[in-house]
Amino acid sequence: MKIISVLNHKGGVGKTTFTGSTAQALALLGFRVLAIDNDSQHNLSSLLCMGVKMPNIRQVYLSSPSGAPAQLLRSIFKTEIEDLHIITSCRDLCDADVSDPMLLGRSFHSCGLERFYDYVLIDNAPGIDKLQESAIRASDEIFVPTELKQFAVDGLVEMEKTLSARYPDGAKISRIIPNFYRNTIRQNAFIAALEKLFPGKVTGTHVPLDQVFDEVVTEGKILFLHRLYSRGAAYYLKLVHELFDLDEEEIWEKVMARRKQRISEEARERIVNRKEHQESVI
Repeated sequence: MKIISVLNHKGGVGKTTFTGSTAQALALLGFRVLAIDNDSQHNLSSLLCMGVKMPNIRQVYLSSPSGAPAQLLRSIFKTEIEDLHIITSCRDLCDADVSDPMLLGRSFHSCGLERFYDYVLIDNAPGIDKLQESAIRASDEIFVPTELKQFAVDGLVEMEKTLSARYPDGAKISRIIPNFYRNTIRQNAFIAALEKLFPGKVTGTHVPLDQVFDEVVTEGKILFLHRLYSRGAAYYLKLVHELFDLDEEEIWEKVMARRKQRISEEARERIVNRKEHQESVI
């Protein structure tokens, strides 16, 4: 089991979109995935069409050391996608809820989470405080989505220094994902700067600016089932291929097969519901 924190101390850089889209893609490829919403805005919970559930991640943090592992398992819910589960968040979640930043990581191991999942993806709020520290200390790697602006580049340098100073034994930045890409001279210059500052860590796949990401949230849709042929979905499949060293052609085949299966199941469900409605009218 690999545990990955999605982190950036800046807001609005695409962390939640990255976490939700990557979790969907991995699950559709047959991996067992747990997504954790570690942000009081609970946008990941909404993106995966779940909303706020009880219990959630806050109840895990508020649990005793002995009770937290069982509470964590009770907080897991199934999503619409087979093999993708989630621990939701809530608006009351705050740093004060975290009395022990090691609790989350210890709970993962104590409850034997590795028996159930191949990947755990933790979506974090902007900043590097107690909530983020809990995720960092529980994780194996840190993925950092970023926009391509001067403040963002400067911020990543400061972020790496802060992580090294505060959490020398915590997870390190392993990949940086350029977001909102428009292939401009200025953006390409920022990518070149990032590659120089973080050699080997910047992905060659740059996620484009695409309104499809907002559309699926607004419509309550799943990107890889309902917008598979969008530019955004295609780039995310390419990104998953790069980040997790998967075969690109096999990725497309598997996602296509799962999509066809889901569409067929939805069609059968509509027919059954229509038939039941007609019988009730008669």
